[in-house]
Amino acid sequence: MLSRFATGSPQRSLLGRTISRWIRLCRSAGATRLCVDGSFVTAKEVPNDADGVVLLGPDFATRIARGNVDAILLAEILDSRPNEHLFAAEDRRDWDDWIDFFSRTIDPTVRKGLVEVTP
Repeated sequence: MLSRFATGSPQRSLLGRTISRWIRLCRSAGATRLCVDGSFVTAKEVPNDADGVVLLGPDFATRIARGNVDAILLAEILDSRPNEHLFAAEDRRDWDDWIDFFSRTIDPTVRKGLVEVTP
């Protein structure tokens, strides 16, 4: 995925590094799914942003309590989102709601594609 979207401009490379970090943190924190959206997953030469939603694993809180540094870092990103647009889905229903939201366009009859990454 990164080889397809994280090249071509400095902004794409920067966003690609952010997504790469998300993938690493999600994998280590036991997340089960990650979906990426935003202009990063379009053909725009200079994308504005990357948005994402992560389906947290059932033991996410336990990993935090046990001191899993990556789970703690992921939780901090999810809680504060200062420059990163990553959102948490705690169960399948949350996930489906986020996917529905991210796939919408201004025209209610048109849906846009999303990119799912396997953490």
